Amino acid sequence: MKQINSLSISSVILTLLICIPAVLIFIHIFFGESNNWQHLVDTVLYEYVFNSLYIMLGVAVLTSIIGFSTAYITTMFKFSFSDFFHYALILPFAIPTYIVAYIYGGMFDITGSVTTFILNLLNMKISEVYFFDIMSIEGAIIVMSLVLYPYVYLVSKTYLRAESASIIDASKTLGLSQWQIFYKVIIPISRPAIVAGVILAVMEAVADFGVMDYFGVSTFVTGIFRTWFGMGSVEDASRLAGMLMLFIFLLIFFEKYQRKNKQYKSSGKDFKPISKIQLHGSKNILAFLACFFPFFFGFLLPFFQMSYWFYLSYEYVIDEDFFTVLTQTLVIATFSALLITLMAFVFVYNVRLSKSHFSDMLTQISKLGYSIPGAVIAVGILSFFTLLDKNILAAFDANFLISGTIAAVIFGYCVRFLAIAINNYESGFSKIPFTYDDACKTMNIKQKRVLWYVILPLIKNSGLAAFIIVFIEIIKELPLTMILRPFNYDTLAVLTHELVMQSQIVESSVPSMFIVGLGIISVLILARKMIKD
Repeated sequence: MKQINSLSISSVILTLLICIPAVLIFIHIFFGESNNWQHLVDTVLYEYVFNSLYIMLGVAVLTSIIGFSTAYITTMFKFSFSDFFHYALILPFAIPTYIVAYIYGGMFDITGSVTTFILNLLNMKISEVYFFDIMSIEGAIIVMSLVLYPYVYLVSKTYLRAESASIIDASKTLGLSQWQIFYKVIIPISRPAIVAGVILAVMEAVADFGVMDYFGVSTFVTGIFRTWFGMGSVEDASRLAGMLMLFIFLLIFFEKYQRKNKQYKSSGKDFKPISKIQLHGSKNILAFLACFFPFFFGFLLPFFQMSYWFYLSYEYVIDEDFFTVLTQTLVIATFSALLITLMAFVFVYNVRLSKSHFSDMLTQISKLGYSIPGAVIAVGILSFFTLLDKNILAAFDANFLISGTIAAVIFGYCVRFLAIAINNYESGFSKIPFTYDDACKTMNIKQKRVLWYVILPLIKNSGLAAFIIVFIEIIKELPLTMILRPFNYDTLAVLTHELVMQSQIVESSVPSMFIVGLGIISVLILARKMIKD
């Protein structure tokens, strides 16, 4: 009982700490107005709202088309390399959106390598040929859709595989053709899964900083940076962050609502696996191309270009300073991932032991941080630590500051990525029957021994997966790290962004390759978990 109370108290304290940044941001919506706010409303706020909505709409349309069509084809049909595409279509997840944006900008900008090659081939000038401007809001939508469509692909594919083939068989007995089954049966029953995947992609798009900053598109996130660093207005940056956070929470509410009200669900009693149809001839070629193009433009082309640039520049970039950045990245990611994995275990194990709604509610609240953009969390944490510096530490005559330290960065990672580790543990614990705990109780085995000899061996794989995935996410994180990092403390993501901002696109491929290499590891783990599940 004493141990249960300790876990419960720890969960309450951790939840309160994790909620503080969001609460401070929320307060700024109503009380954080300054003299600059009216200027922002008159000049740029409309542009932030319009561009954010435009990007959301564009990404929603493209990711739903690409993600669902590929999920449907690979689930229902057998064609050339169909088993390969099961994994390959997830690989765009391995490359952060901002790195793909840097690569496409370097290739297709008016001075890009591909553009220059084509102009030289045609012996023409840029003014004589129409080129689609990749450095535009439409270009940003296309680039992000090529990287984010796996959200829709994964959710839709999982949903389609879980649906009973008897639904399709019943449709065939009614005389429906394959095409009629697709748009009269498959699309309606898959609507909740499509919407869920699209909302995840849209949330990532609207919270993006790297792509928007590089393409020069003004959104809420870039506005937060400009207001904070350009105008020096903490209050107005916090207010923008609060508006964005409310926007994201509305999306989450909508996703929960539409999932709750889904009307099409297999009973499970008549379930049988879907028998894939073998495609031949032109249909085989079309299915192959439909899966190949998203894989090619979302992963293969950026990866080959990045590898070539890496070959050209690694000798000039990899030096003592680069190894310092690499070491800093690995150290902070390892320590933060270990801390987050431990915190997540406290939450989930507390829910298992206490079996109370209150503990479960604390766990669900602590997971909300993952839905909040990194820039918003960073603003909230800076506000919190500034309050500590000015009021509490000053009252005790402490001559040091918390804000602008590694502690602030690690705290930000904990708020942002705790949900990933919790989800992994929840999945792992769901496979351990409660009868194990009951059997130990009947033998009067102490809880500590049950934890050490029963629970930990069974949950170690989930803990390892949680650590690895959180570790990779921290390596990729850009806006939160940029705002909270101490002066001259760079990570691989920050170094990549700074090289790009200095127009050193080719050189930026070196830290990018390290990030992508680690990202591929996480994708392979994800694919392996899909097979096991």
